[in-house]
Amino acid sequence: MDNQDQLHGSIVVNIFRCSNLLERIGRKLVSEAGLTSVHQWFILSALSNGDLSLKQLGKNTLVTKQNMTGMIERLKQGQYVTTYEAQGDRRVTLVSLTDKGKQALHHLDSCGIANNEASFEHIKLEELSSFNKCLKQLIENMDDK
Repeated sequence: MDNQDQLHGSIVVNIFRCSNLLERIGRKLVSEAGLTSVHQWFILSALSNGDLSLKQLGKNTLVTKQNMTGMIERLKQGQYVTTYEAQGDRRVTLVSLTDKGKQALHHLDSCGIANNEASFEHIKLEELSSFNKCLKQLIENMDDK
């Protein structure tokens, strides 16, 4: 195993460690907002710019259609979202935020900002920008497989 292989392995391990910490923090925040999973937060965030189809939501959040359907049903039961048929194609289901969903998202975003400030406190803006670019490329590389 050469240095590059070791570096790749170390990065993967650190991403998993970071993911575990983010999941722990996220579960606490979503619980305070009345949601049951971090993925529900992702869905509400994806809907913040407008209504999306189940297919678009799945693509944006990297969640399978089967899992997305169940998550949307639970969000509907909690009155965070509503669904309706697309006007031009009744086979397409669109999802929309309700007022309760918007309130939950506002609460999560407010709490998230405070957590993010603490998490990124000693990292320069240029480093964050470069890191974000690398993460996007990594996601794109893995999503192609």
